[in-house]
Amino acid sequence: MTTILLMLLLPIGALFYRYELKHRGKYQAIFDDYIQKVDASEELTDAEKLSQVRKLFLANRYEVHVISDKEIMGERKILSMGLLMMGLFFYVFYFFFFQKPHQIVYKIK
Repeated sequence: MTTILLMLLLPIGALFYRYELKHRGKYQAIFDDYIQKVDASEELTDAEKLSQVRKLFLANRYEVHVISDKEIMGERKILSMGLLMMGLFFYVFYFFFFQKPHQIVYKIK
């Protein structure tokens, strides 16, 4: 039974990974849409805009780095379930030591 499960993990992991790659743009679009709405808002000051974007980053468990009073950066390592299923030990090692975090930078225009 274990052998059958192990044989199925590779193709199932590949399907999960393909799904993640396909929907990565949708994940980024959510951030982009919110940032555009905040940026287009006329009644918010620059400090309030940075505060709104900072709250977005914190709500999605991003580490927030304030670069300047006009720029903020959020970064987070995103765990891929598909790659995790395909090679547990190798991916965990890669995730903690080599994977670069996903970065989003917001600059006030």
